[in-house]
Amino acid sequence: MEEKNRAGHRKNMKDAIAWLRYRDGDPRVGAKPDTELGASIRLDDLDSDDIKYALRRRRNHNDRTTAVNDRQIAAAVEKHHDIALDLAPIAASDRTVQAFWVTLKMIIRSAAASRQVDRACLEGGAAMAPRPKRQPVSQRLVPSIQEVFDLADAISELGPRMADGRRAGERLRALVLVGGTLGGRPGELAAHHPEWIDVEDDLTHVIFRGSETPFYDREAGVAGRKIRPLKHRQVGEFRAVPALADVAEVLTTHIERGYCLADRTFTSPTGTAPLTWGNITSIYWRPACERVFGGSGKAELAAMPPKTLRKAAITFWLDSGISLSQAAEWAGHSEDVAQRYYAGRVSPGFAREAALLAQGAANQRRERDR
Repeated sequence: MEEKNRAGHRKNMKDAIAWLRYRDGDPRVGAKPDTELGASIRLDDLDSDDIKYALRRRRNHNDRTTAVNDRQIAAAVEKHHDIALDLAPIAASDRTVQAFWVTLKMIIRSAAASRQVDRACLEGGAAMAPRPKRQPVSQRLVPSIQEVFDLADAISELGPRMADGRRAGERLRALVLVGGTLGGRPGELAAHHPEWIDVEDDLTHVIFRGSETPFYDREAGVAGRKIRPLKHRQVGEFRAVPALADVAEVLTTHIERGYCLADRTFTSPTGTAPLTWGNITSIYWRPACERVFGGSGKAELAAMPPKTLRKAAITFWLDSGISLSQAAEWAGHSEDVAQRYYAGRVSPGFAREAALLAQGAANQRRERDR
């Protein structure tokens, strides 16, 4: 089990321990040893109502949103502002509740195997932890290829001036273009090495060989950056994706200007440290997205996460006529995943599709009239 998954299960376990306790009005309080008010519910007392209560608590609990709201309230109190605060609703996503349910099932099934709990206590819980719904393709907006280039231009104009007179965001131009046209995952872009760019017969291939994510878990004593094989691939396997000529040119310029390190194609805006997406979000990524999409017909993309670049690349491939099997190979996942979760739309309307239908109808009429 990867460190991140292990930490997630541990967090869910601690939440379950905090919520599965004897409460006011519970007739089981005092009926058996160790059943005082506030104590953890005994395994032989655990029933489906307890599990459902824990799931309800999970649904109405969000540490991150609560922290943001608390900071807003504290700031208003400190400044003595008598204003109406726009606090976000405290609720967990379907994905978060589903993950909590998975952890609960693992614990209960393990305890049931040793006959410490009745497995029937899980009955009815699945209905309260639905799997996240897949977003319809018609609602899955992604940047067009031109908007990916616009985003690269916008991010290059942000940040302080560097020694060469350009803005620090210029170091991130190639990063955006590679992510938005070659489909690298954020962690794969962070782990990329300059030597993983191959030029042969005037065609540039960008090769992805690994993924890197900073991860910190004090309880497990894990801290730092973790290099892993590509997702769904074995150690040593790689993906090679051909680059557009304009993207290859930007990559070449990126390297010639010394914007990379010996073992990092993409770095922090200072050029002295590895790329960490979290560190560039508020200063570079969000402002660039706002410049391109704010006030546009695709305003929701002003708040898009960096992983949307990958969806834009895959959509670009498919819209360009690349076969689904080839696009899936370049992306590093199955054809089903490409269709169900990554293929999107570059336009909020159906003008393009309407034109295609009209062309198809015209072609059929011509065939009929021959």
